[in-house]
Amino acid sequence: MVRTGRAAPPAGLTVVVSTLIVAVILLTLGLAGTAYASQEGPGVVTLEDAVSMALATSDDLQMAKDNLELKKKAMDETWDQYNAFLRATHIPGTDMYAAVAAGQDPTGAVYKSLYDYRAAQKDYEVEVASVVAVVYQKYSAVVTARGQVEAAALNVAAKERELAEAEAKFKYGIESRINLMNRRNSLAAARSELAQAQDKLDKAYADLAELLGLPKGSRPELVSTVDFVPLEVQDVDREIEAVIEASPQVWKAEETVKLQKNIYGMYNSYDVDMINLRMAERAVDMTREQLYLALLQAYNNVKALEENYRALEESLAAAREGLRVARLKYDLGMTTQAEVLSMESTVASLEAQLEGLRWQHAMAVKAFYEPWAWSGSSGAL
Repeated sequence: MVRTGRAAPPAGLTVVVSTLIVAVILLTLGLAGTAYASQEGPGVVTLEDAVSMALATSDDLQMAKDNLELKKKAMDETWDQYNAFLRATHIPGTDMYAAVAAGQDPTGAVYKSLYDYRAAQKDYEVEVASVVAVVYQKYSAVVTARGQVEAAALNVAAKERELAEAEAKFKYGIESRINLMNRRNSLAAARSELAQAQDKLDKAYADLAELLGLPKGSRPELVSTVDFVPLEVQDVDREIEAVIEASPQVWKAEETVKLQKNIYGMYNSYDVDMINLRMAERAVDMTREQLYLALLQAYNNVKALEENYRALEESLAAAREGLRVARLKYDLGMTTQAEVLSMESTVASLEAQLEGLRWQHAMAVKAFYEPWAWSGSSGAL
């Protein structure tokens, strides 16, 4: 289930910690002042907004629409030609038609044009679903990358505080030089991770803007989230069979068999069409079998993600409890601010991972039910 609204912030921070974190994020990410004020495009984009925008600007979808229109026009013209053929060959005063030479009967073309038109309809529907799938991928990429940047910024703040405390101890001779160097190296690594996370976020925003037809540099606020809803299936084989029956690939394979039967012997010898029909029937069985195996794998992938999600929830609960204890100890003067910041960083990192897993699971479930549209997603077939 998709929800729209701003996600709740992490548990409250002390004033000192909050100020430090905000400063790190603003200075590092370059969001201070009017960084976004000059950007054009919508300020807030929900997942539904993104889908509508992508559908309106997709070149691939327009191509599928044009192809559908083309096949419709070709079908209409074929029917006009067929009706003209019937009028020309009709024997007046009877219900009979004059015989024509082999290959001149346009009946086969009628069957073929109808198949082409219906296949184009299926292609258009698949393209619509594929655009929706890509929107989910690009939208979730921004959301998860944003969480990773926030977690990385918290980690930098924690490492900075650890270094400050180590330098103070070193000044009074109660910290070794090697430990001081380790703290500096840890801070350098944290800053590098933050830079990498920011680069990933920048790319995710750029990809989303391109997909939605927004101006370059647009960074709208994304407010939609997804709920974690486990996939409950009583009979896996029956559920898979239902998906197979709805598959455009299976539809095309089965309709090809019908087409081969309808035009049997019209364009080729009976021997040739016998082979064509046999190959078409075999293709149906192969398509069904391949799709069944792929769907079974997709189902197992969903269940594995659910197990990972539950394990991560437990880790997050433990980290939050550790943070609660660290804050209490800090208020009592029993621990350092660096320890509190370190726990906050851990909680933020786990929260970001959990958010990413929610999106991945939601997409994996959709991929199970529409594998023909989700073949390119991380959680799909």
